[in-house]
Amino acid sequence: MPLDAKMVVECCEEFSNSHDRLTKLVLFVVALLEAELKKRNVMARVTGRAKSVESLRGKLAKWSHDKNKAALFKTRSDVFACVGDLAGVRVMTYTEHDRDLVYNLVKENFATPAGKTDFDTERKEESARIQRDKSNFYRATHMQVCLRPEHLTDGYLNLKGSHCEIQITSMLAHVWNEIEHDMRYKGDSRALSDDEVLMLDSLGLMTKSGDHIISSLINANARRVEAQRQQEILSKGRIKDVRALSDALEEHFGATVWGKSPSYRLNADALWDTVEALKLTQPKDLFQVLSPSLLQNTVKQTIPAFSRYLKRTDQIRPKLAAESCDLFLIALLEGSHATIAGLAKTNRGPAKRHLFFAKAFVDFRSSQEA
Repeated sequence: MPLDAKMVVECCEEFSNSHDRLTKLVLFVVALLEAELKKRNVMARVTGRAKSVESLRGKLAKWSHDKNKAALFKTRSDVFACVGDLAGVRVMTYTEHDRDLVYNLVKENFATPAGKTDFDTERKEESARIQRDKSNFYRATHMQVCLRPEHLTDGYLNLKGSHCEIQITSMLAHVWNEIEHDMRYKGDSRALSDDEVLMLDSLGLMTKSGDHIISSLINANARRVEAQRQQEILSKGRIKDVRALSDALEEHFGATVWGKSPSYRLNADALWDTVEALKLTQPKDLFQVLSPSLLQNTVKQTIPAFSRYLKRTDQIRPKLAAESCDLFLIALLEGSHATIAGLAKTNRGPAKRHLFFAKAFVDFRSSQEA
């Protein structure tokens, strides 16, 4: 039989009995997403809830009065298979650009529920219904997820098979959607005045331009904070030892340097010997030499060419390690030819690492000029 008042009551009673379990699922999903977003430094807010019994009752009652809709449901299972947001989580990113990043994060951390394919993913703005409606500015990615087997530990065994809808949208798109949803969906859209429709449309257009403004604001803030950080580094006193040098380099350059992820401790002694010899122990002086353009050229061109030269001339010990402080050592060699040539000539006895590379680098450059 189709969805009727009796089935509505039965569905609501069944849902009421599972409400606590779905609330536990939502709390788990929210906590996991918040932790992953923080780990990746993604600016976003996460909220979640299990649908209220009254909200479900209202939705089903509305469907039961639509003959075509009601005919789709023969059993309670049909109803629950159709209502995907009994447990719902919304991720609101600061920028539209991060929506795909969060989508991939969700795929990495959850599983697709049984009977669904690829998380039942739907980009709402690509649906025919929204594309036909030029006044609909809803932009969001909806996904159905369940917990992975490793999540189903003792306290969460009863969540096996339970699924949750995750909606990923930008904050501004979320604002428009909430207002539009309350006015058009929950209310009577036929009663909206021309002014209301115009203002909803204007707000929708503002969400798109607002995304660009927020992105620009975040980038401007990041530039200001980075400039302040760099100024603090440069204003510090003389670098006194190899450990202080490693700390200064890591603080200044961060985790990656033009695609390389250098270990700021590995081969730091040889770099420190070079920094002292070149009298670059003031951060301002050192980082003026180690400019972005010099480091880019060092990573992309100098190190590969120098490595080939060392191999060709059988100078394979010590081995040049590009993802260590050797990166900065070669950059200093690149930026200080004359001084380094003199430094290499002072070598007496067994060559230290920095002197070996200094001499080899002078010969390398000479071979290129010949």
